[in-house]
Amino acid sequence: MKIQQAAQYINKWSGSETLLNAQLKLFTLMLSANVLKGGIYLYDAIYRHGGEGSGRAVRLMVTSVVIIFVLRKFPKIIQWGIHYAVLATIAHVYYRAFNKSVGLDAVTMQAIIMVIISAFYGLGKKWGTVYTLIAAASTLLIHYIKFRFTGLIPLPQHLNDIYIAVNWVVILISHLYFHGVLYGNLKASKILSLQLAEAAQAKTNFLSTMSHELRTPLNSVIGIAGLLISDDANSKQKEQLDVLKFSAEGLLTLINDILDINKLDAGKLELESTPFSLTLLLNGIGRGMEFKAHEQGLKFKFFMDEKLKDKSFQGDPSRLSQVLYNLIGNAVKFTEQGEVSLITEVMNQDGSNYIIRFKVTDTGIGISEEQQKLVFDPFQQATASTTRKFGGTGLGLAIVKQLVEMFGSEIKLKSKIGDGTCFYFDLSMQQVEQKVGDELSETRDQGEKNLSSLRILLAEDNMMNIYFMKQLFKRWNISADIAENGTEVLEMLKDADYDLILMDMHMPVMDGMQATEQIRKLADPSKAGVHIIALTASVSDQIQKRVISCGMNDYLHKPFQLDELRAKLEARLYSNAY
Repeated sequence: MKIQQAAQYINKWSGSETLLNAQLKLFTLMLSANVLKGGIYLYDAIYRHGGEGSGRAVRLMVTSVVIIFVLRKFPKIIQWGIHYAVLATIAHVYYRAFNKSVGLDAVTMQAIIMVIISAFYGLGKKWGTVYTLIAAASTLLIHYIKFRFTGLIPLPQHLNDIYIAVNWVVILISHLYFHGVLYGNLKASKILSLQLAEAAQAKTNFLSTMSHELRTPLNSVIGIAGLLISDDANSKQKEQLDVLKFSAEGLLTLINDILDINKLDAGKLELESTPFSLTLLLNGIGRGMEFKAHEQGLKFKFFMDEKLKDKSFQGDPSRLSQVLYNLIGNAVKFTEQGEVSLITEVMNQDGSNYIIRFKVTDTGIGISEEQQKLVFDPFQQATASTTRKFGGTGLGLAIVKQLVEMFGSEIKLKSKIGDGTCFYFDLSMQQVEQKVGDELSETRDQGEKNLSSLRILLAEDNMMNIYFMKQLFKRWNISADIAENGTEVLEMLKDADYDLILMDMHMPVMDGMQATEQIRKLADPSKAGVHIIALTASVSDQIQKRVISCGMNDYLHKPFQLDELRAKLEARLYSNAY
């Protein structure tokens, strides 16, 4: 069923009915039937009994009309009206059941069924059960209680049959109506689920598209700013370039936070499991955040337990870094004077399994007990004045909380207003023997390699990124060819040999994945096996799988760090040498 057709269905009476409207319609029907049945009794009282019993019939009719009017005028008291109607019907059941002239006839049994319908549909399971048991008990009690009422005169057969027929019609319509309401709303819920799924997918597609469109120009902005900063610029120009680069990186952080919180909420973010050097990771974070703290005139203290030094662990280093960067970044932001500390210590060790506490403390403004309950919610900060003074979206701690929970831990907080804040969490981490990072350290010690011998083809359609990459390659003494779409890549590959293709994923005419698939089918093995690194601004959860499945060897997210790209180029140069 199409969503538009489904929406039309929702608007039909059965699917769009609220419970209150349904209850009002049900009891309007029943009370209207009472008016009709009262008319039958009034007719019989006047024409067969000289008016005897007409008062009871008139009371039934008038009471029913009054209740209909009151419920229509004041629908919010529907529950009280239902209770009254159900109790009145139960009283009618007992009056008939214990009457000498009537007893447990068809009308009495119909009245019990109406009690069940009214109580369950109108008052819910609890009261429905209570009133059903009370009404149904009459069918048993008449065998044990000898008392009987007098004064109720049975209707003649033809009028009694009409009375019974009216009751059956009311019972049938009630069930048909509530069946329609129930199943209509069930279908409406399914349709709403479809619409929500479509909306969620549309949101994901929108974020993915916007990510690509925002990250692509940011790649050239951050990259060119970095190149200019490395030039011999005067102090004023350098200050302005630092502001430009800082602002662009701030925008990138915001984009990443929004995308991460969306992934976390959708349950699509997964942790990696790879060996990494905790020493290298923490030293890198410490050096980076020490510089940021010093810029604000703060001291930065870094302590790592001796038991952790030169140890490698299995886990997700990028997400652990993200958590620590967020916590330390927040601490620096909300501390005007004093110090910020990163402390890592072993809480327990059992063989190769370590319980490690990561703690970030500051001497900042602190957080009140009330606000401590809110700071981990998305888009929340301690106070509105905090947001005005310090800025930010309030996403950082929400991401931290969910990432730490994905690690199987819990983020904890100690703070007092004006007395600083301490965030900490304990991670269970498995030590591994692999000496990760040694090769990287050795490469750094040897200095930068000469990349001029690399034959590179850059596939990129964004002119600013092309300009940035040309300037970067010029500094690295690389002479690269440029293709603006996948078709041009294939044409240029026919006429030249390359050590490496830097392939943008999104290009006109033929995109990077389609071009790669065509390259892998080439008859010449040296051309078909060319090393391809994807350059992508996409944040799709499946990007790595898609890159590998189409035949690419590696990928870099835009905007990338210059060191990341250089490391991959040097690795390719190293592999060529062997």
